Amino acid sequence: MSLVSNVTNSSTYTDAVTKAKGDSLGKEDFLKLLVAQLTYQDPTNPMKDTEFVSQLATYSGLEQQMAMNKNLEKLISFNAASVATSAVGLIGKVVSYIGEDGGFQTGQVMFVDINAGDVYLYLNDGTSEGAYIPFDVVEQIGLPIESETSDVSDEQGSD
Repeated sequence: MSLVSNVTNSSTYTDAVTKAKGDSLGKEDFLKLLVAQLTYQDPTNPMKDTEFVSQLATYSGLEQQMAMNKNLEKLISFNAASVATSAVGLIGKVVSYIGEDGGFQTGQVMFVDINAGDVYLYLNDGTSEGAYIPFDVVEQIGLPIESETSDVSDEQGSD
């Protein structure tokens, strides 16, 4: 009779393995597989200590990798926020970038656009359309363009 119940229980173990193969394994799935393996193992031929320790080490490594993945995701989101903050700090400043012709193009940053996590700058480059460039192509950053009227008033005030 115990032979029949072991066959039935082994199908439950096989179902758990098949289900786990269909999806990516998480730590909960790995733990369920380990418990199922221990529950349904043959009592006359139990799992060797080294196999069990190896599986526990694999489980521990999986947990550490998942924790590292979460930390990397946080780091990436912090980096994206930092890039956006840096781009906003360029509003009003003159930036240079390498244009399609291979030469430097310049323009004053008028506003920042964040689209699907990518940061773009809209530049007043003296043309009617302006320039819309990715933040990561900026090569140089300069001071804001001063208007001619402020230059004249500065010269008059310094006499």
